[in-house]
Amino acid sequence: MDLKLTPFFVKDETECVVWNIMALEQFLYPDKPYICNYFLLMDQLVDLDDVDLLVENKVILNMLGSNEAVAKLVNRLCEQIMDDKSCYFDICEQLNKHYENFWNRHVATLKRVYFKDLWMGSSTVLGVVVLVFSVIGTIIVEELGP
Repeated sequence: MDLKLTPFFVKDETECVVWNIMALEQFLYPDKPYICNYFLLMDQLVDLDDVDLLVENKVILNMLGSNEAVAKLVNRLCEQIMDDKSCYFDICEQLNKHYENFWNRHVATLKRVYFKDLWMGSSTVLGVVVLVFSVIGTIIVEELGP
């Protein structure tokens, strides 16, 4: 599953600006709450663990310094939204289903931990090959006996 999001640039004055834009949108354009929907989606995605991944993939451009501060900021922004229905509800449901799948979650962890770049991937493969040859060598020595 591939999800593309508009980058969110976070700096000191972001909270005030976004609150004003969301208030304007809720007052003048209640039928088209695109900004509010975007932040409801971000609130679904942002968790203390997930915000690191979003910053790493440049979905969130963090100028606050702390990823925890970004997570708190997004959570505070969503407290001001009157309507909790989002046009991204179906996407959130699909993401949750995808995440709940045991295989998808473990393959993603495997990729993120052991194959995040060429060097980590090649050292992981080399380690597995050495382990397999060690096990085979041990079995052969045990069968031949002293």
